[in-house]
Amino acid sequence: MNVGAILRGHAVISRAIVRGWYACGRAAGDLLFPWYCAVCGSDHSARGPFCETCRARLLGPGSFAAGSTCPRCALPIGPHSLVEGGCSQCRGDALGFDAAIALGPYQGDLREVCLKLKHEPNAWIAPGLSALLATARALELAALPRDTWVVPVPLHWSRRIGRGYNQAEELARGLARAAGLPLLRPIRRTRATGKLAGMKKADRFLAVKDAFRARHVPDPRLKGRTVLLVDDILTTGATTGAAARALKKAGAKRVVVAVVARDL
Repeated sequence: MNVGAILRGHAVISRAIVRGWYACGRAAGDLLFPWYCAVCGSDHSARGPFCETCRARLLGPGSFAAGSTCPRCALPIGPHSLVEGGCSQCRGDALGFDAAIALGPYQGDLREVCLKLKHEPNAWIAPGLSALLATARALELAALPRDTWVVPVPLHWSRRIGRGYNQAEELARGLARAAGLPLLRPIRRTRATGKLAGMKKADRFLAVKDAFRARHVPDPRLKGRTVLLVDDILTTGATTGAAARALKKAGAKRVVVAVVARDL
């Protein structure tokens, strides 16, 4: 009697049973608690926070087409724009990060979904948004080194307590899963900066200056590494730029910012 073969057979059967129970549980959950679309509010059979119609719209006309944005700052560009060193809007600016990708502009349905995501009861939307971002920017994500770290932009502890969670962390978790990359938290926010919305660009950069710090400086694990820095919205780049500088000070070689929406 081959004991090893018997044990392997039992393992295969056990995994099949677990998968079966999981599928049954998921089906029962969908039946008792059907999904509703975070955009249009309709009940739908597709798993996730978006119905097929709204998902197609977010990935279609509502998103950035491949090659339609500046690879450095993710702002829309024309078909014949020169992007060496950035577009006309970011060329010559010290951004702190090296590249940026976004699902689409911060307007319309995408804006409304991002606003919903800022509230903890709507955290269920984050994995679906991450999946859309991973689909829309698949080529850029595939080009990242396989040892790239996915890092969420951290909230200050006081803001996290008030909000209940960090939406950037939930987005990063979904994006890491979709891209097959590890999620780590090598930096922290050491200073509460208050709300940046409504501030002038110069005031934003001043408010977040030195607001982030790496847990270890230098960090041997970060040395020479590419980091995918994740947030929900990219506006002036003040926050992501400050976080990117903290990562580079700790040893990161390149920082690519990934956001759901790019404010125009």
